Order: sequence, then C-alpha cells, then structure tokens
Amino acid sequence: MSQEPSPHSFALREEINLALATRSDYAAWSPALKALEEEHSRERVYQGLQFQILFALTISLGALLFDAFALPEMLDVALLWRLATIVPLSVAGLFLLRKHQLGQIKLAAAGALISIGMLAMYFASFATPEAMARYTLATTFLLGISCLGLALPFRPDELKRFALAFTLATSAVAMWPNALPPLELGLYIVLTSLVGIPAWAIARRSWQLNARSFLLDQRDEMTRIELERNNQLLRQLSEQDPLTGLRNRRKFERVVGERLRGLSSSRAKHGKLAVMMIDLDHFKAFNDRHGHQAGDRCLALAAAQLQAVFPSRYGVLARYGGEEFIAAVRERHPGEARLLAEEMRAAIAAMLVPVRDDAKPLITTSIGLALAPANRQLDLEDLIEMADVALYSAKRAGRDRVEVIEADEGLDAGSHRSSEDPRDRRRA
Repeated sequence: MSQEPSPHSFALREEINLALATRSDYAAWSPALKALEEEHSRERVYQGLQFQILFALTISLGALLFDAFALPEMLDVALLWRLATIVPLSVAGLFLLRKHQLGQIKLAAAGALISIGMLAMYFASFATPEAMARYTLATTFLLGISCLGLALPFRPDELKRFALAFTLATSAVAMWPNALPPLELGLYIVLTSLVGIPAWAIARRSWQLNARSFLLDQRDEMTRIELERNNQLLRQLSEQDPLTGLRNRRKFERVVGERLRGLSSSRAKHGKLAVMMIDLDHFKAFNDRHGHQAGDRCLALAAAQLQAVFPSRYGVLARYGGEEFIAAVRERHPGEARLLAEEMRAAIAAMLVPVRDDAKPLITTSIGLALAPANRQLDLEDLIEMADVALYSAKRAGRDRVEVIEADEGLDAGSHRSSEDPRDRRRA
C-alpha cells in the first residue's frame, strides 16, 4: 500500500507554491523549507567552498611574486603573514571539508580572503604611488571576485557580512599603522563601493535565481511523487475487491501468471501447483432469505476466515466473483494442498453470520482443487478450468466437500469443456 502523504508535506507544498507566487525572500521561508534547501544544495556548497579556499591559496602564493618585485625589502613580512594566517586558514578549511563542518569552513574561507586583502592594503601603505595603485586596485578586484565566487556557498546575509568585514578590515589596515594618503584612501573606498555593491547585488540575484530553481524542482518532484502515489492507489483499487479487501480476479491472474512464467523459465522439476475454486453453497438462497446486506457480511466474513488459514506468504488468495473465491499455492510437501483446502472448508463451516432474525445460518463451501506437476506446461486458464470441473464434482457429490483433479492422472482441462458452463450447473 502506498504511504499516505503527511500533513507536513501538504504544508510544505503550500509554502512552496506561495513562495513561487509571491517571490518571497529566503529570509521569509520556514525552518523546514530552509532545512530542505540546505540538504538539497549541500554538495554544491561544499564544492564551492573548496574552490574558494583553493582560489585564495593560489592567489596568495601568486601575489608573492608581485610582492618580491614591488617591495623586496618586505618579502619576509609577506612570507610570515601568509604562513601565519592565509595558509593555516586554507589548510583548516580543507581539513574541515572532510568533517562537513559547514559553518567553520565558511569562516575559514572568508578569513583567508580577508587576510589576503589586508596584506595587500598593508603593503600599499608602504609602496610607491604606482605600486600603491596596483595594490588598491587588486584588493578591490579581489572583493568583487570573492562576492561573485561566494554567491553559491554563502547566503545573501552571509555574503553581506563578508563584504562589510572585508571592506572594514582592509580600510582599517590602510589607515594604520602606516596610513595611505587621504586621496588614495578615499579613492579606494569609492572604488570598493562601486565594485563591491554591484558584485554583491549580482551575487544576491544569482542566489535568488538558484533558490527559485530549487523551489521549482521541489514542486515538480512533489508533483511526480503525488502522481506516482495516485497511480499506485488507482492500480491498487483496480486490483482489489472493495467488499472483502482481497485481490480481485484481475490481480490474481496477473500475479499467478507471472509466477507460472517464472517457474517455466526456471525449469522447476519438483513439487506440484494447486489452484482452488471455492464456492459458497446455496448462497442465492441465503441472500433471498436474509437480504443482500447480510450476504455482503457473509462474504466479508468468509474472506476473513479464508485469510486466517491461507498461507499468503507463498500463496495467492482472491475473490473471483460473486460468492466465488480462488486460490493458488505451490505444494511444499505432498498432500499439503488437500489439507489446506480441508482447513479452508472447515473454517467457512465454523463461522457464524449475523442476520436480522434469531436464526444461525450454517454456511458451507465446496472446493475444487486442481493439481499439476510444476514441470508440466499448463496455462493458468487450464488450471482454472480443471479446478472448476473439480468444483462441479464437489457440488454434484453433495456440497461441503473438497474434490481433487490431478493432471498426472490423465485428466486434461480440455476434455472437460462443454457447451454448458459448470458454474451454471453447480448453482442449481
């Protein structure tokens, strides 16, 4: 049976539809929807952080060459700064990636990038005017690239805090201990604003588009799951008898037919296949006397009695139509099917059907059992026909009994076909 959708899933679907319709911001999402988005994007976030850490480490090592040409007398400071801050933060971030510590990884990646910008501005305050301009432009460029590169792993509020921290930290270094000239510092702040704010806006827009894509994907996935669930439910309803809850004739023929084909392909050599036709005796008279509602209760009780003794783990039981049931099993031991049929007959005879008057009607059943070797090529239709003939024999012999036909006794289903349906005769 398909799993029923939970109220939580309905609420989540409604929230997704509302978020798509109103284009609500991520901050307005519920904790459940945020958690779902985090789980959905986790792998891509880790990949983005790994790229940013490696990017920061590569930029830092590459800039060392420029430091050696621009300020050779401060090369020891450049090496010490990198070894004390940038390299440890990068290594820690890469190590934390293996531990899946997302918050700490973000701090390590942001810290490494901010440390690179601080080092550049520190050197700018000691450099020649030409080198100073290059350092400040490189720092501004680093902020813009970082905002765009961190758009995936950082959320908009986190990216805003990073950009603000980057600007404040680099500006503070530019003012102390060796301040830039006021004009250069002012130009840096203006350029940083002109680059950082648009870069942040572009990154935020990109993140919003990714979030909307996530919402659309989730809605499509929920729709797909709902359609699959409904299709499964429709299939179940189409293959289940609504009164008794048993499989119906269509499901029985499909399941048993598949199993017969499986036996044929595996070339089973041992055991026997058994098909039983089970028919309640004098059921029309019971309906005429006690009413159709009592008849329905009788059929439901009969199904429950049969289910109680039938080995559903290796057999198939179904309602065939009207007051008829059908079952199929593969014998594990000689005579097992006959004993099972007798147990089913006795279970029906022992049940009491509640009716309107004080009478306690006795319900009996006749069972026709068809047996065939597992290695004999017989279609399900042939086995059902054999069981039907055996059932007619049980009716003719007095009812409330089990009659058996075995294929290896030379009885063939085809030899019992006639122009008159045995089921029409046994209901007389």
